[in-house]
Amino acid sequence: MSSPPPPQTLYLDGSLEPVHAIFHRPADDAMRDATVVMCPPFGWDDVCSYRSLRDWAGRLASAGYPTIRITYPGSGDSGGTPHDPERLEAWTAAAAAAARWARAATGSGHAVAIGIGLGGLIAYRAAAGGAPIDDLVLWTTPARARAFVRQLRAFSKLERSQFFEGLEPPPPLPPGELEAGGFLLSAATVQALDELDLTALPLPAARSRRVLLLERDGIAVDARLLEHLEGSGAAVTVAPGTGYAEMTSHPQTARPPLELIAHITAWLGDASTLGPPAAERPPAHVPGASTSAEIQVGSVRVKETPLTIRQPFGNLAGILAEPLGRHEAGLCAVLLNAGAQRHIGPDRMWVEAARRWAALGIPSLRLDVEGIGDADGDTTPYAANSSLYQDEFVHQVLATLDVLQQQGIGDRFVLAGLCAGAYWSLHAALRDSRVDAALMVNPARLFWDQTLAPSVAPSRDFRALLSNPTAWSKMRREASRQRVRALALWLLAAPKRTLWDRSARGQAELALSNEFDRSFDQLEAAGQRVLYLSSFHEPLRSELERSGRLAQLERRSNVTLEYIAVRDHTFRPIWAQRQVHEALDRALEWELGDQAGRHAAPSSPNDLAGIKK
Repeated sequence: MSSPPPPQTLYLDGSLEPVHAIFHRPADDAMRDATVVMCPPFGWDDVCSYRSLRDWAGRLASAGYPTIRITYPGSGDSGGTPHDPERLEAWTAAAAAAARWARAATGSGHAVAIGIGLGGLIAYRAAAGGAPIDDLVLWTTPARARAFVRQLRAFSKLERSQFFEGLEPPPPLPPGELEAGGFLLSAATVQALDELDLTALPLPAARSRRVLLLERDGIAVDARLLEHLEGSGAAVTVAPGTGYAEMTSHPQTARPPLELIAHITAWLGDASTLGPPAAERPPAHVPGASTSAEIQVGSVRVKETPLTIRQPFGNLAGILAEPLGRHEAGLCAVLLNAGAQRHIGPDRMWVEAARRWAALGIPSLRLDVEGIGDADGDTTPYAANSSLYQDEFVHQVLATLDVLQQQGIGDRFVLAGLCAGAYWSLHAALRDSRVDAALMVNPARLFWDQTLAPSVAPSRDFRALLSNPTAWSKMRREASRQRVRALALWLLAAPKRTLWDRSARGQAELALSNEFDRSFDQLEAAGQRVLYLSSFHEPLRSELERSGRLAQLERRSNVTLEYIAVRDHTFRPIWAQRQVHEALDRALEWELGDQAGRHAAPSSPNDLAGIKK
């Protein structure tokens, strides 16, 4: 049996905005007569599970099931914003469009939707509305969407109390809006969800349908939904749904639920057969989808296109936002992964920034490096932070710049990233004079030495506890078991550390100190700009401040320091996200204004005279 071809990125029609989708096609000699539509969860759960769902779709394709993964309008790489009207209608239309296109592209006579969380509500609503979806797999799906909204409200309230503890809170959101995990639901969307009750939506021809209801790590399925489905005459199966917590734990540690995937694959096989021979199947390029999309940004439209960069292990993946029409190669922005999060960036900020900058005439690529998001590579999560600070990622960034220049998209570059992405930005700038500016958002480290790496995190936790002893109970409640264990082992080992250990660490710290000076001297001499943007009580900023390095950076002519008063590494509050956007826009404005003179800057870092969101 042949191997499946590489996944194909598409933009589907049939919704209010272009729907970003990834299609996993089986090998022709393995094709089954059942197409799968994957409807993901919402917000942070989607961010954490994205790579696992990619792995899941690949396994289904290897088993012969054509599988299409969608992103809802107003989220991810799809068109629109959370504030656009009729989000629930747009999401439902997206699921229906995916089923129609995939069935047409494969000649399949059957479609199954796998809906997870909010995705289960969307999948059921689409099927009830007449979408070409036959069977349903619903995982952690409530009968009433208000239960989903209620969970988000509780999560949001807990987050807000932590994000601004000891700080001045921002103004509240407009009435009715809800933010949770860095993602927004408008008041109109919240109202539409509050009114959605699946038991009020009968499934057409229910007696001919199969439904697999999955528990959530031992939590029973919704009794009302089960009763409704059984009463409709559908063939309902209830099964354990083990692995949800592991799949949505964190992008660095999330793992696909392999046992559940095997169970669902077997359930699919109970009603599917091999499809028609390849020669009888419709061509892959069928109406209803394209390989690029036009996205509305205010009064301007920009074009978005998938971009792949070949590497020895496979392909890097990205989405390029460009001004419509021809443009001369000039300044180009590249937005890098925030740790192991995919290329949409923290809280989808890279999508918003890339489109806004493209509307101003600056091509902007949001990139996935090896093994993250839609890039090829080992799907094993980056459980250890040190795995993100490897030299090969900087080389991959530089290879991307080569491709962008060869294709005439840009010849000078602004790189931006959060956490590990900030590190890659800095080191790419140090190695390549084509990089005009490195925009670093909350870097965890500027330079990395494996001698220090094992003790960086626990030593930072220890200092945090000394400055705020009440943080211990909070750490035990919120931190991973591995993080608490690492701190405990570090404390136990402290009295036993040898003079050699301390000497080796001291030499490593001295080497990093010298590298710090040399590197920033080099950047200043080359006129390469650096933005260092941090949130409240970031460990690296505190360390730089204690050592006097922060003051040294502030005195450099090419470095701008900015600060946002929020206790969150990824700026999840909507208010904080707006502050990040404004800071990034200012940095880009400085760069655009520097084409005549490299070091002209606004008189105040809070002036935003040029670029407007």
